[in-house]
Parts: sequence; structure tokens; C-alpha cells
Amino acid sequence: MIGYLTTFLALVATGIALFCYLNAYLKSSTRRSERHTTGGAEKGLLFYRMSAVLVACSALYLFYIIFSDQFQFAYVFGYSSRDLSNLYKFSAFWAGQEGSFLLWALFHVGFGLVVSRQRLCGAMIAYCVLQSMLLVTLLAKSPFMLLATPQPDGFGLNPLLKDPWMVIHPPVVFLGYAGLAVPYAYAVDGLLRRKSNEWINQALPWSLFSWAALGAGIFIGGFWAYKVLGWGGYWAWDPVENSSLVPWLACGALVHLLLLARVRQAACKPAYLAALFTFVLVMYGTFLTRSGILSDFSTHSFSDEGVGGLLACFVMITAVAALGLTIARWPQLPDGELFPGIVSREFFLAAAALVFAVIGVIVLVGMSTPLITMLLGNPQNVNTSFYNTTTLPLALLLVMLLSIGSLAGWGENRTLTSRTYLWLSVLSLVFAISLYYSGIRQPLAAAAAALSVTALVVSLYAVLTKKLTRAAGFTHAGVGIALVGILFSSVASQSHHVRFEKGDSQQVFGAKLTYLGARPAEKEAGFYQSFKLEGMVDTVLEPFTKLNKEGHPAAREPGIHRGLAGDLYLAPVMEHETNPAQEFNLQKGEEAQAGALAFKLIRYGMAGGGGSEVRVYALLTASKDGQVEEARPELVSRNGQVIAVPFKVFGQYEFRLTALSLGQGTASIGFTDLQAETEQRPIDVEVSYKPFISLVWLGTVVVTVGTALAAWLCWKKSAGCVVRESKTNRPMTLSRSE
Repeated sequence: MIGYLTTFLALVATGIALFCYLNAYLKSSTRRSERHTTGGAEKGLLFYRMSAVLVACSALYLFYIIFSDQFQFAYVFGYSSRDLSNLYKFSAFWAGQEGSFLLWALFHVGFGLVVSRQRLCGAMIAYCVLQSMLLVTLLAKSPFMLLATPQPDGFGLNPLLKDPWMVIHPPVVFLGYAGLAVPYAYAVDGLLRRKSNEWINQALPWSLFSWAALGAGIFIGGFWAYKVLGWGGYWAWDPVENSSLVPWLACGALVHLLLLARVRQAACKPAYLAALFTFVLVMYGTFLTRSGILSDFSTHSFSDEGVGGLLACFVMITAVAALGLTIARWPQLPDGELFPGIVSREFFLAAAALVFAVIGVIVLVGMSTPLITMLLGNPQNVNTSFYNTTTLPLALLLVMLLSIGSLAGWGENRTLTSRTYLWLSVLSLVFAISLYYSGIRQPLAAAAAALSVTALVVSLYAVLTKKLTRAAGFTHAGVGIALVGILFSSVASQSHHVRFEKGDSQQVFGAKLTYLGARPAEKEAGFYQSFKLEGMVDTVLEPFTKLNKEGHPAAREPGIHRGLAGDLYLAPVMEHETNPAQEFNLQKGEEAQAGALAFKLIRYGMAGGGGSEVRVYALLTASKDGQVEEARPELVSRNGQVIAVPFKVFGQYEFRLTALSLGQGTASIGFTDLQAETEQRPIDVEVSYKPFISLVWLGTVVVTVGTALAAWLCWKKSAGCVVRESKTNRPMTLSRSE
């Protein structure tokens, strides 16, 4: 009850804070005096702080029940277990829908404490509404639901999630999601108070921070997929992956529009729309991934667990409120030209924002295809060629804008002369020819890669000549580095399928590979396949196959030899990857023998459960060398999935209940000797060489550092982010921090 109570009280406190801020705003707008808002705002601040404390208490309580192994809670039972390490118990907090919503709410209230210090009633009204939505969802999908019957142990984490990146990746993504609520709130406040200049200054550092955080989360997810999944890539255009990419692209458009709005007030209109609908896209992506709509089209999607309709309502509320308020205030927003001429910094900012927006719309359409086609009666998804074909020309255009725009000055100027265009063209042509002979033979890809290298060189030059700040220069350079790595690692990648017997050697990509055989893992269920690599460097690569509790392959981590020029990537594929198992059909009282172990089926029956969960068990006695132990394997039907919960005896033998036949009065028992040597079989290995893939990781790190640095400088040097009022449409004055 503690978790439910603190969450409910947090919702109540948020509602009271919302009412206080709304009352203060109405008084201020009616009497047109700030002094009338003080009392209401102070009360709103008090109750908001109470809500933040209560959400923090809910989070601490969830950590407590996870680390204290309280398996009477369905969430703890579903995502933790007694043998789970503390590191993964920590990450179990956000492994499921319920915990991830609580993590999001925790970050949200934390950022709200910062926003509330400015005493902006309009912003806090919007922020409290968004917070109420999160808390209502958290009550509907609570991590504090109790099972009908307490259980002695839990399922534990999915083997795919047992990775150190699980501790980092989801929290960083939710930092970005929570951060994007702040520009939304500031935009609402700017529209309500008709303070177009102030909200730009307030929203810019938060937009940069959110762009950095969400980008870092996406990049970490790509690296994690490359390192763990064994399919050879890092981005599959999966609808769930796209659900975080679309807000990131929208945030990229928002950042460039805010920078433009600081010098051209006419940019306030598109900047308002970008700030509001970037968060709407966050809510829409959440709805798609957690409503079950994408469950047949994505390996990452959650199944439908009853919150789809609620999330759809919240998407409509945020979108309608944003659009309605913008339409109401649209005639009062500043007009004018966005840029004085094509050869100006303003033009390139507007063009970059447009390119980000167009790419975002394309990806949005692609990821929404399952929803649209489902409404039409035939659910389908687009293939990856749709994204690759449509986004590559836009990526080429983006790096072209980076290459030229980094040298352009503010306003009408003659910084870019015909000589500048000439040496940029020559530079790009030289790079294109070099890249063509390096392996990128597709004309469009070669052009994009050449312009990416040009953008990298130009960005560094612009920083040295003080045409760009270091933060902007690093970010632009990172885009160029990452895009070169993406193009090389995809277009110029090579792959071969090779079959190995134990002891076989093969020559692949100039290296000699020798298969040394399989060996069981010591600390985790699974086994390694060892390969000796000679030629590039003498080392041993060991791809790892993780097994689930049923003994079936759950994840295959590749063996990777990393190099500056490229990675050698080994991904074994085996038909039989489990320890040899035996199946016994036993009646009550019947005995069976497996090697040195004798066992008897005592009884079977229901083991309790609650809600949508059904549990059955089999009770056996196992004897070996005069010692007797009991085994109680179970079958659990939960959320439409049937999962076998194994039971281990003598630290070596594992029993699994695979089926019950009430008509025949028998139970099917699977038996595995965990210490039996894994049978050495021929294996097929996909060996790939991925040139310059390290540039992908380097570029994304540089992008993240550059964007985070920009956010920090914007916060630290607040004077440099102040927009100076301008009654004309001429460029407003900017300090050096731009």
C-alpha cells in the first residue's frame, strides 16, 4: 500500500499545485498585476515540492522491494530474482513498463523543481498537467501490484537485458523525454503571457540538454545492439527505435529555430510549434510502443497491458492544447522575414531546421504505418529500404548546409565569395574520389561521405577562425564523422558465411580463424565458442550464447575484434545450442532414472496466481548417493505467455515442467544435467568486416559532447542567451556566446 499511497498523494498534491498556479495566473491576467500572483504561486510551489517528495518516496520504495526480494509484488516477481546481481537489480527498476513510467516521473518532478523556481505560473500549469498524466498512467500501471500468492523467487531479467548498458541506456533516454517537457511548458507560458522573447531564452538550454540526452540514449542503444544482438548492425529502423529518433529530430529542428529566433523574431512562430509538438511526439511514441500496436512489428515493443487508450487520450490532450493555444495566439506573434538573403547564417539555420523536420516527418510516417494500416484492416510495416532511400539525399543536403553555413555570417554579408565556393567544391571532389577508391562505390553515398568530410574540415576551420563557437563546431564535426562511419560501415561492409568443425582453420579477410570449440560459462547460463585469430593480431574471440531459464538460446553476443580501420565481427549460428535434455512422462508415484540420479513424481496441481496469471507445479523427489532433495518446477501463464520455471537439485540437475495431461494423469518433465559437456557440433559463422565503424561511435560521442557543452555554456553564460528587443525585423544583437 505504501507505493500506491505515495503515488496517489503525489497526484493529489500535483492537482492542488495545478489549481493554485491556475488561480494565480487568472488573477494576474484579470488584474494585470504580478503582485496578485505571489500568494497563489507560493502555495503552488509548496504543493509541487510535496508532490516531488512523494514521487521520490515511491521510487525509493520500489528500490527497497526489489533489493529486499519481496516477490509478493508482481513487478518484482516479473523482473528480479534472488540470484540476480545488485547491478541488475538496480536496472530492474526500469526493466518493465511500470518501473520505466516511475523513472520518467522521477526525472520529470526533478526538472520541475528547477522550473518552479522561476515562479512562472503559465509554465507550471502546463508542467503540472503533464505530470498529472504521468502519475495517472503510473496508478493505472503500477509497479506495486500484489500477487494473489507470494512467490519464493522471481523470473529475473530477460537475458538480453543482462548487460551493463541496461543500467545506462534507459535512464539517459528518459532524461531526454523528461527534459523535452520543459520547452513545452515554457512555450505555453510564452503564449499565455505573450512574452515571445523571454521563452526563447528559457527554452534554449533545456532544448540543448534534451537533445544531448536523448541523442546519447539513442547512440548508446545503437552501440548496445551492435555489441549484443549479433545481427551485425546498430540501427534497424525498428518502429520502437524510430519512436525516440523522431523527437530527437524534432528537437534538432527546435534548437536551430530557437537560435534563429534570437535574431529574427519571425522565427518565433515555427519555434513555438517545434517546442510544443516535440513533446507531443514523445507522447505519441510512448503510445505506439506501449499500446501493443507494434508488438507484431518490433522486438522492443511492449504488449497491450491496458494503458493504450489512456495514452492515446493524453496524446490528444497535449496535441489539441498545443494547437489550440497556438492558433489563438498566432495573429499576435511577430511577423517578418526569416532571413535577409540566402548567403546568411539565418538562412542556413532555417534550412537545417527544415531538413530535420522533413526527415522527422518521413520517419514518423514510416513508424506510424502499422497503426494506419491497422485502422484500414490490414496491418503492415514499411521495410528498411524506404528509410534508406528517402533519408540519404536529405543527409547529403544536411552536410552540404553544414559545410557552407559554418562559414556564413549573420545578416547580409559577403563572407562567402566565389573563391570560397570554389575551394569547397574542389575539397569535396577530392574527398569523393578518395572515398570511391576506398570502397564507397555508390554515387549518392560517395557524395554524402565526401560532403561529410568537408563539413568536418570546415567546422574545425570555422572554430579556429571564430566563425563558430567550440560547442557548435564540435557538434557539426561530430555529425560529419558519424555520417562517414555510417556510410562506410553499411555500404562498404563485407560478409561471408563459413562452416567450422572443431579445430578447423579458415582464411577470412586476410586473417586466419581457428575454431577451438565451445566451453560453458561459469557465472551465467550459456556458453562460449572460442576462435583463435591470427594475422591482424593474435587473439582469441569468444562469441557468447546466453540461455534462458528453459535452456533455450535467448541472446547471442558476437565476438568483435576492434581496429581503427574496421571491426572483424563473428556471429555464430547453430541449430542446437542447448545442453542435451531428456523428456519423461510420469504418473503420480512413478519413478525414473537418469544417469546417477533417480527421481519420482509425488503430485502435481495448481500453485495459485492472481489476475491474468495461472501457475501449476509438479513435486518430485530426487535421490543420489543416498541423499534426497525435493524439486518443484512450475509452469506460469502470465500476460499470454507460458513460461517454465525450472528447479535445480544437487547444484547440477535441473527439472522443468513442460506439460500436464489431466486426462491421462501424467506430467511431462524435462531433465538436464547442467554439468554435461556441451556437444561439439559443426557451426556456421557469419564473419563480417565493417570498415571505419569506430567513426560512428566517435562521431556520436563528439555530437553529444558538443551539444552538452552548448547547453552548459548557455546556462552558465545566461547573458549570452538574452534576446535584446527589436522593434524592427533587423537582426537583434547577440553576444559572443552565439
